[in-house]
Amino acid sequence: MKISSFKTNLGDISLNLELNEEFDIINNNLGYLILSNSFKIEIIEFHDVKNWLDQLNKKEFDQFKVESTIGWIFKIHKLNNQNLILDFDCILNPNSPKVTSEPDTGEHLDSVWIDDEKNVVSIGTEDGEVMKRRAIENDWMPNRLKDNLGIVKIKSFLNTKYVEKSITDLLSFGLKTKVPQLFEGENIYFHYLIATDKLKKNEDYFDEYGIATNLAVDYTKSVLIKKLNLKDYF
Repeated sequence: MKISSFKTNLGDISLNLELNEEFDIINNNLGYLILSNSFKIEIIEFHDVKNWLDQLNKKEFDQFKVESTIGWIFKIHKLNNQNLILDFDCILNPNSPKVTSEPDTGEHLDSVWIDDEKNVVSIGTEDGEVMKRRAIENDWMPNRLKDNLGIVKIKSFLNTKYVEKSITDLLSFGLKTKVPQLFEGENIYFHYLIATDKLKKNEDYFDEYGIATNLAVDYTKSVLIKKLNLKDYF
């Protein structure tokens, strides 16, 4: 079910929910409240990231400003021990065959870069390592999940390899979060950040594109909560 949407020059982005029990959606002053027998889900919608970047008033920071932004913060509280599917995704529907995408991950960031050689959209979230740190600190990520997040060692008969695990997967044109099974009273947080801009060359590297949209989606929970003045809300 579509919860919200955001228009870009590359197509509309939809925020979608899958929950296999009945639920109600209530609009409020922060965004959306979703209530079911098993979950209380609060979604905070905001456009503030562009304003933060616009306030960088030194000339050398102009290359880090973007055209538009939107963000969704998810606060999920489990009300019982029922085992249910709860998935969210944030996906762009391309408006042209020229629109292509690729993974664009970095330290603390999982994101997708989407462009049509004229415009760019970045969609990002915290990576598994940041989520692992929050699980260790029991910071809106259950402590019991810490061993299944971040860099995880996987042993097999033939070899040992290391993979990075997260609750969020990169899709061709967006992100999908499969909320892990929660017990009664547990809470979990994640967010999606989106930034759009005209595609432009990086001033420092002639053969590479600028990183403004990458930076605009590279915020952790702690920074967002502080800058949005939501400290008392958590």
